[in-house]
Amino acid sequence: MKKITIVLSAILMLIPICVKAETLQDKYNQLAALQAQYNENKNKKNLTQTQINKLNGEISTISAQIKTTRAEIVQAEKDIENSKKEIEEKKVETDGLIQFLQVSNGGNIYLEYLMDAENYTDFIYRYEVVKQLTNYNSDLIDELETMIVELNKKEKELASKQVKLEKDRKELTEKVNTLSYNLASIQHEGLSIEDNIKVLKEEIAAYESKGCSRNQDLSSCNAMINARGWVYPLAKGCVTSEYTGFNQRYDYSGGWGHHAIDLGCNNEGTPVTPAAGGQIAAIVEHYKCGGNMVYVYHKVNGKAYTTVYMHLLKFGSNLYVGKTVTEKTVIGYVGGYSTSKEHGGYDGCTTGAHLHFGMADGHHASGFESYSFNPRNLYAFPKSIFDGGGYFYR
Repeated sequence: MKKITIVLSAILMLIPICVKAETLQDKYNQLAALQAQYNENKNKKNLTQTQINKLNGEISTISAQIKTTRAEIVQAEKDIENSKKEIEEKKVETDGLIQFLQVSNGGNIYLEYLMDAENYTDFIYRYEVVKQLTNYNSDLIDELETMIVELNKKEKELASKQVKLEKDRKELTEKVNTLSYNLASIQHEGLSIEDNIKVLKEEIAAYESKGCSRNQDLSSCNAMINARGWVYPLAKGCVTSEYTGFNQRYDYSGGWGHHAIDLGCNNEGTPVTPAAGGQIAAIVEHYKCGGNMVYVYHKVNGKAYTTVYMHLLKFGSNLYVGKTVTEKTVIGYVGGYSTSKEHGGYDGCTTGAHLHFGMADGHHASGFESYSFNPRNLYAFPKSIFDGGGYFYR
């Protein structure tokens, strides 16, 4: 059994693992998926904003009701005060009536009034009068008590209504706050999707500018483009300044021409790698026009070349003249902003973060400019970013 397992393992090791190559069509599919996400995000954003607007409308309505209720409570309190005054007035009125009906010596005028009747008919008449006066007093007291009960009830109802409205408004406000937080998150997500769409479109444009077809393996397309052994010195970037040679006064020191191509669209600190395998030919530190620089000698397809990398923020680790490097060796990091004189540095030939990338025939770290040529001769760089060009990708 052990032998069978070993044999099977050996067979499996010999079976190639097929990984689907990425094509330009895959990039377009990714772009379509991102655009679908963006549309979904936009719908969510609109829906959330509609919900917020609706809730804010309800809050405005409730706030108006609270204002009305508070006014009603104030009016009810005034009515209660007025009613209390009226009650006091009716009490005074009742007391006056009682005093009128009662004798000053404490006798009962009701009984005396009845006994003074001249005949039975007069007695009945007087009895009805006494009865009506007594009922009037009783009804008056009942009316006053009912009035007090109703006013207290109204005041309590209004207070309860105000409490409920305040509670409803608080709950709606909390919902609005939650939705507003969600909306901010949705908007942030939308911006992130927009950025991804922009980057992907630029990547697609870069591949198309290289002539890659829809169904072509992108790695093989890059390999064809760099068939002469060259790779981009940055993982990605854009062209910000062109090679001019000696045809134009360009550099800040007053020298003639620009013997390289400037690669930007990266932050300071982005790793820089050689355009091909080779050997470190020279390392220059804090030069007045170029700052930190590295020259590399190459031999590609039997021909000698020199490449130069200027305006570096700092050098790669353990870098020395004569060191053998590959296209994956980090020889430095993009600088050009903090190292510039304009921003307190030492380099007088730069104002912003970029890599000055130059190429020359032969091994010429000294006298490089006289042998330099346009890197576009060997690279399919996109147009300058200022001319509508996009990004390149390694």
